[in-house]
Amino acid sequence: MLQRRLGLFQSTVLNMIDMVGIGPFITLPIVMGLMGGMYLWAWVAGAVLSLVDAMIWSELGAAYPLAGGSYNFLKEAYGKNGAGKMMSFLYVWQTVIQAPLVAASAAIGFVAYFQYLVPLSIVSQKLLAGAVILFVTFLLYRKIESIGMLGVFLWAGVIATLTWIIFAGISHGHFLDPLKDLNTHFELDKIVSFVFGQACVKTIYSYLGYYNVCHLGGEIKNPGKNIPRSMFISV
Repeated sequence: MLQRRLGLFQSTVLNMIDMVGIGPFITLPIVMGLMGGMYLWAWVAGAVLSLVDAMIWSELGAAYPLAGGSYNFLKEAYGKNGAGKMMSFLYVWQTVIQAPLVAASAAIGFVAYFQYLVPLSIVSQKLLAGAVILFVTFLLYRKIESIGMLGVFLWAGVIATLTWIIFAGISHGHFLDPLKDLNTHFELDKIVSFVFGQACVKTIYSYLGYYNVCHLGGEIKNPGKNIPRSMFISV
């Protein structure tokens, strides 16, 4: 039986290091290209939609704090036999396909930014991306307490990087420019357009990860409180 060894802080950290991975740095220029000066509205909408989704996840995670997350939720929703078995199987099946693609996108993003430091050939890029996946897999193959400590270490790196970026923006005097121009080119038609929907898809992708704690429900201390709190803090 799994032991509950992850507290609120570690739960929040494990959510955040998945949310603030390579996603925002890849999607930001795409969203800016789609929305122009209105790109911050897509990020606001993504945050609101993520909070709504987090409310659903928090209810389910607190009610069924078991390892597996959606696998268990589907069984409870459709019954542990019959349709429930099929739906939970389909979830695992699509995860086997989807999860490696998410990991691959992160590795590709890492390589893209690494090339600012060291130019690489096409073959070298692929080898480095594969090495990143293998290294991350190696890091995860250990006890949950170690994962929690590793998560805190990586989270500290994320916070340091974001602090550096924010400080750079402030020191160059352009930190508030996006807010100043938020409504300069505001067009209501664009907010209800297909383009805005596409931009929101990209921003929501960058927020994804706030529900990770649900997949570790069987290892969270006081899950009825810590699972919902960790998700809302993360977003």
